Amino acid sequence: MTSDVLEALSDHPLFGIVPRTDLPAVLDDPATRTFAAGEALFRQGEPARRLYLIVRGAVELVVERPGQVPEMLARLSAGEAVGADAILPGCRHAATARAAAPTLAVVVDGARLTTHFEAHFDQAIAIIGEMAGSLRGQIKEITELKLQSTTERLAGYLLELAGEARGRAAVRLPFEKRMLADRLGMEPATLSRAFAKLREWGVETGRGDRVDIADVAVLRRVAAATDMLGDGGMP
Repeated sequence: MTSDVLEALSDHPLFGIVPRTDLPAVLDDPATRTFAAGEALFRQGEPARRLYLIVRGAVELVVERPGQVPEMLARLSAGEAVGADAILPGCRHAATARAAAPTLAVVVDGARLTTHFEAHFDQAIAIIGEMAGSLRGQIKEITELKLQSTTERLAGYLLELAGEARGRAAVRLPFEKRMLADRLGMEPATLSRAFAKLREWGVETGRGDRVDIADVAVLRRVAAATDMLGDGGMP
């Protein structure tokens, strides 16, 4: 196992719980895999046997339902893990994970990781706490999406991209607007209307993935105040 792989695992909240000297024992063979864009890491309904830590590239989590368009749940990037179902014996994957770009991932054997935690109860308790915190964060995100108008959702997302910027800022969308619409829980046409609404507050979409924000402070007020938008807070 290379030092880069070891460092990537140690930096992740989940695998960082395991001592560095024990990490090689929980890896699959081979310890890393590359995936072409569009290739599945695993599919919905398959037995969950491996976890993947993304080192480079991006992975989309997609729920597939008969007769319906697949729904994207999340887009994960370098430093994030996918396939936590593999920690629990007998589980199947609840969604399909596919590479959204050429992707390199560290592969962790779920059974080996479970065996390790069975022998190290203190680490097992720590990982339960870590996963519970992650679940709370996901519930909070879903709740906020349900309560916010579509314009607020978009404004909030652009603010995440802007980070600590002040005044005028330019951000780049990390993926296509169709995927962004899925990520924010709206139709592409609704996303276009939300962008049009934000033009009133100085948000302009340029060519490609660039979005210009005239004043980050104004956008923060928009994201926090439904009544400014005149849509009653309804999606």
